[in-house]
Amino acid sequence: MILGYLILAHLLADFVFQPNKLVLWKIKSKYGVLVHVLVHFVVNLIVLSPFILNGNYWPIGAAFVICFLHFWIDQAKISYDLKHDKKIMAFLLDQLIHLLVMMIVYFFVQDLALKLPSQGFYQVYSDIRVVIFFSFLILCSSAVEIYHFQKIREKKHDATLKMHPRNIALRIFVFSLVYILFMVLSYFARAPHG
Repeated sequence: MILGYLILAHLLADFVFQPNKLVLWKIKSKYGVLVHVLVHFVVNLIVLSPFILNGNYWPIGAAFVICFLHFWIDQAKISYDLKHDKKIMAFLLDQLIHLLVMMIVYFFVQDLALKLPSQGFYQVYSDIRVVIFFSFLILCSSAVEIYHFQKIREKKHDATLKMHPRNIALRIFVFSLVYILFMVLSYFARAPHG
């Protein structure tokens, strides 16, 4: 479950809260990477805040470790990216290494006691289906746009990122329908047959 929150925070900070200006600043300066990492830290704290507010302080340390390593991973990716034309490979490898870091952090924190109330907001927050839905929603919308941008950059080095709202909206709509369909089907599959 915690791994799901770490992945969601990563997707939000890397795709939703990383405008094109920040991407360009990261390429030009380590300060851009530092700001990007600070965004990651804040997003991690916000996503994990229900645990923090309920007396679990380990997410602060976990967020710090993830963000510290994120800085160096992004620095290495930018360095590679500036010297090579294989943008898609660099993008996918970068995301894979970030996922590996989150899995390692999860390995160390998975056994820690999780104390959350079980009613109201916390009931929705602790539903893994909600976390999965929003994670895949980001992947279907923003991450796909970034992937296509990396493909364009392999051919046109001075390309700039242009998000296509119509394409994003269509992918969100289709994904939402498919996800709802699967949730309805799983509900009926689990319902007692009488």
